[in-house]
Amino acid sequence: MEAEKNCLRFENISMEFPGVKALSDVSFGILPGEVHALMGANGAGKSTLIKILARVYRQTSGDVLLNGESLSKATAENIRSYGIDFIFQELELVPGFTVAQNIMIGIEPRNKLGLIDWKKMTALAQAALDDFMPGVVNAGAQVSDLSIAKQQIVCIVRALYRQPKILVLDEPTSRLSSAETDALFDALRKIQHEREITVIYISHRLEELFRICNRVTILRDGEYIGTWPLEELTREDIVFRMVGEMRSASEHAPYNEAFEAAAPSLKVEHISVDGLIEDVSFDVKPGEIVALTGAVGSRKTELIEAIMGIRETSSGRTYINGRELKLSGPRSSKKNGICLIPEDRRKNGIISDFTIRENTTLAFLRKFSNGMMLIKRHGELKAVREFCDKLQVKMSATGVESLTKTLSGGNMQKVVVAKWLVGDSGIYFFDEPTVGIDVRGKSEIYALIRELAAAGKTVVVASSEIDEAISISDRMVIMFNGRVIGERKSCEANHEEVVYMTMGGARNG
Repeated sequence: MEAEKNCLRFENISMEFPGVKALSDVSFGILPGEVHALMGANGAGKSTLIKILARVYRQTSGDVLLNGESLSKATAENIRSYGIDFIFQELELVPGFTVAQNIMIGIEPRNKLGLIDWKKMTALAQAALDDFMPGVVNAGAQVSDLSIAKQQIVCIVRALYRQPKILVLDEPTSRLSSAETDALFDALRKIQHEREITVIYISHRLEELFRICNRVTILRDGEYIGTWPLEELTREDIVFRMVGEMRSASEHAPYNEAFEAAAPSLKVEHISVDGLIEDVSFDVKPGEIVALTGAVGSRKTELIEAIMGIRETSSGRTYINGRELKLSGPRSSKKNGICLIPEDRRKNGIISDFTIRENTTLAFLRKFSNGMMLIKRHGELKAVREFCDKLQVKMSATGVESLTKTLSGGNMQKVVVAKWLVGDSGIYFFDEPTVGIDVRGKSEIYALIRELAAAGKTVVVASSEIDEAISISDRMVIMFNGRVIGERKSCEANHEEVVYMTMGGARNG
């Protein structure tokens, strides 16, 4: 009987990628008109399942049923015609279009001649925006000129305007302020009251589930754990079901007590960024690896950018080896021996069409130049080969003259690190260092990070993977919503407690 009530059902869904089983025989249903939370730790299979629903992936086995009918004929191009819409973590907007054009794309109002009625389109878009949150976004603005939070609002308004029967929200509040989050929840309640819309809600913020959701389905390691009414669960119940038996770091090497007495090489005091970061303080000792960990939206990246002067701070101080510095961006950071290995290495870490040699020496070409500013090619090649050998960069027969875009994700990451080794940098920020890297590549990156620390470098790793953060670091700084809510020595951390804290459960001490 329960299956007959479902408007959407995942039936024995399995999904395999080469060498990885992402989902294993997952079955559960969504009831009409409910807000259904989909929960799981990173790597649990949530995003894979949603991409199957969006027909971005085709499941290895099983079926997705909409009102009892298979979605096997649906495609990524026409899935919205079935009344299912999505707001993904990666914002799907056209940069060169206005806000109105993005909201109305594909459904633009037309005049009697069949031409787009631009005035009416802008007016309709503005009315939809103001209905969501009055006076926040101008429908005539270029979407590329908006903040990320306002771009997120545009995506939400676009989806709501199309009046879907089923709406999938993947971390919709990760970029929103509390007022904007309240507006989203008010809008969801309003449309549920006006018409029966079904919402699948994915979030790492536990408090949001109890505000907006009716039931929760939990996945763990690609398997279905269960579905429960939220009124029957506590926050602790949800976390325990997400992570399984409590895991401690008992096999972790003990904390090096020498760090206790050492003077910090990096010290951050009371850093704040208006609307993003609130009064963050921590320090790192030479040779120590500190993990900044937190769920999506905890603003780890924004904190690193604030420390390096990429993002303007409203208060706070940064000390390097005891000396206060006001960093003003990448150039001043580089000058002071501070480097960032970014999360999006293809976009921000390397120039894809440059060779390995060119990418490795680009930031420090002066080291290989003579008095006439001509490159001393022999010395440059020798240095690049030495660093690539040291980091075990796997490349084609053309060696360091291979194009960097031909490398695997892990080897590309090594080239980014090699670039900063050339400059003998002292402080390394790694932002999500193993995203998109296979198991072998991950172990090589971990070994590289440990080697840097063993050589006395100062290392900060921002990671939303709790197991990664615990295993790679000596100490953890745990973040939620732009603030630090606790610190732990990694050898003493237990997985369940850290997950609970990253989802907003404050356990200081």
